[in-house]
Amino acid sequence: MTCRLISSDLDGTLLTPGHRVGEYTLAVLRALRQRGVELVLASGRHYRDVSAISALIGHGVQTISCNGAAVYDEFGEVVEMTSLEPECLEFLVADPAFASVHTNLFRTHEWLVERPEPSLLVYHEESGFSYREVDFRRLDHQPVLKVFYYGEHARLRELEDHIRENWADRVSTTFSLPFTLEAMAAGVSKGAALERICLRKGIDRSMTLAFGDGLNDIEMLRGAGTGILMGNADPRLKAALPDHPVIGGNDEEAVARYLERLFADS
Repeated sequence: MTCRLISSDLDGTLLTPGHRVGEYTLAVLRALRQRGVELVLASGRHYRDVSAISALIGHGVQTISCNGAAVYDEFGEVVEMTSLEPECLEFLVADPAFASVHTNLFRTHEWLVERPEPSLLVYHEESGFSYREVDFRRLDHQPVLKVFYYGEHARLRELEDHIRENWADRVSTTFSLPFTLEAMAAGVSKGAALERICLRKGIDRSMTLAFGDGLNDIEMLRGAGTGILMGNADPRLKAALPDHPVIGGNDEEAVARYLERLFADS
């Protein structure tokens, strides 16, 4: 296939198990940029996190952050941003059902929590991005792009049902990892954001590749010309996309190895 755009998830996909970009991966991605291939980093992470990773690759990397709630062009300029409606946000933060898990808010420039959870910071050592403790009852009216809950998977599945029962038409939910349930405005997804990037760039989606490992990648993988699953992908993702190709794991930098072989033949 002729590939003009590559979109990749980060954790569990492009990043190593230590949540860093391998040197081999960096070399391959830089070579692709020099060939004029469009690169999109698509993550549930905040833009401040993703931008630190894209800076290692170099100029010209586009970003889908917060699972598609925010999109940035290759110059770091905001292309689109979709925040949660105030009514929905109040429910997602204040409803007593969520007291049993750790609640996190991503706003345009910051990460807010009511109590610390140091185990989450391991994912952000590369960028140094960290949370700020606040009282959610005293939040101002700045927009919130994403709420995510950290906790035991079975409890998070119950909370996902609770959200859908109350706000299915105004809130979308997904899992980036088994222990993180994420809530954004309805219609927000990596796949929807990627579709709009392709429209702006005039790129037919048949000429795109996408890589992912989590349930929050499903729309992106379905919408790409070729959606490729990691060997370490969530079993539910593999079950949902049984006909999609599967490569190696992120521990062996399988995305870069696949891309190097693909473009060596083109």
